Amino acid sequence: MFENAVKEKNVLSNSAFPPEQADIHIAFGISADFTYPVGVLITSILENNRDLKIAFHIFIDGSIALEENKKFMALLFSYNTSITIYGIDNSIFTGLDDREFTIAAYYRFVIPYQLKNIASRCLYLDADIICLNSLDSFSNIAFAGTAACVVEDFRLDKNNQPVLTAANTGYFNSGMMYIDVQQWLHQQISEKCIALLREVNEHPERKKIYGYAFQCFDQDALNVILKDKAIHLAPSYNFLCNISLKKNAKVEKIPVDTIFLHYHGFNKPWHEWCFHPLARYFRKYWKLSPWKDTPLDTRPAKYRQMRLYAKYFMKKGVFFTSLYWVYRSVVKKYIQK
Repeated sequence: MFENAVKEKNVLSNSAFPPEQADIHIAFGISADFTYPVGVLITSILENNRDLKIAFHIFIDGSIALEENKKFMALLFSYNTSITIYGIDNSIFTGLDDREFTIAAYYRFVIPYQLKNIASRCLYLDADIICLNSLDSFSNIAFAGTAACVVEDFRLDKNNQPVLTAANTGYFNSGMMYIDVQQWLHQQISEKCIALLREVNEHPERKKIYGYAFQCFDQDALNVILKDKAIHLAPSYNFLCNISLKKNAKVEKIPVDTIFLHYHGFNKPWHEWCFHPLARYFRKYWKLSPWKDTPLDTRPAKYRQMRLYAKYFMKKGVFFTSLYWVYRSVVKKYIQK
């Protein structure tokens, strides 16, 4: 099933090196409208790791537009890197829940099968992440027979230091996973997760058996299947911060050893209405990337985002536009109910 999930493959190359000679492989699963943040993420990784040969693998739900393709090609001529784009056949995920997130959330289950002949290890990353430091420490990680290394979910205390939110449960965030490809395949992690997701979709009452609501469907499934079987890394490998002004308005700094800053939650740093101080990290690399002329997103899709956008225009003194987005947010919330 997973071996045949790719319907087209495009290797972008300036002959720097073939993907199988990379020091590290990094993969993403995205919908076609997420090429912009992934491009900025790749830029941040390359800027902080100029001494590494990095092969990037982008798994996507459609064809990449010509202009976006040119921007990825620009990365090849600015850095010593390799980029391969995989078009996914979504039919293998028919029937799985995609109400809260896009179907691309399931692409992480395909990745080990597509990389098994060129990579022994693979770093999976969500698109809403930015790299702030070197990846050298990943080469020192010993898997010891486990399939993945992850970071437990946490909140920030009053000093902005990470505190585990689910003590003794080991619940982790699936937005960063360092995968031992052969162990993942041997333990059939993807197959078990998909089977579990189909089970709870067909029989919702069984969610109670596993102790999760399966609102974060792929993440909950991975936590069930990998419970007590994954290595837990330090928070610096996947520093989680919801950049909502309501939740973390006072978080202006993060630890200096942070490798990946993960903007989890509905507010993203590429939104024009995002005022959070930590958005500056994304916007720094945005300005260094081939996407520097791509404007920030101005079309909120969720009612909370519309409320923030209304505040954005209110601060700029554009009152009628602000009222328009307040109205849109009320309509959106009513429709969602």
